[in-house]
Amino acid sequence: MAYMVTYSENMSKGFMQALCPSARLRMKCRLIGCRLVLRRIYAGAEFSIERGTGEDSVPAVVWEIDEADEKDLMGYYPEGLYEKVCFSLRLEKVQIEVFMFVLRGEEPALPDEECIEKIAAAYEEHGFDFWYVEQAMDDAADSMKGGNENGALHTGTD
Repeated sequence: MAYMVTYSENMSKGFMQALCPSARLRMKCRLIGCRLVLRRIYAGAEFSIERGTGEDSVPAVVWEIDEADEKDLMGYYPEGLYEKVCFSLRLEKVQIEVFMFVLRGEEPALPDEECIEKIAAAYEEHGFDFWYVEQAMDDAADSMKGGNENGALHTGTD
């Protein structure tokens, strides 16, 4: 058994059941010190995650999957495009070993309507605030216009 952390449209139960038939929802959480970002992939954009400040966080879902499904994920998340990140997730009284896939690209990009609709549905399914998605889109748009490293066009603006 393995624990996979998801933070984008792959948080939806339907998506995970299609990708990993053994997937069972274990918990909803926020990843403190991380931020949701948008990165270019081929001609489009995909949500990813990166280290942020201690004030940043990203809503996430943890799934329990079997080892066969974990091995099959490498076909969906090819190593050249994604990095498999393993870490300990600290809960109130225990720590569990988890993994997630992070897009390797760094170029900001904006998603199409279908991508936005999918992540909106996943956020709604789990009761997460859509503000995180809006912030990622604003940061990507600002970065594409020449904003600073955190996406803001001007220091002190949202």
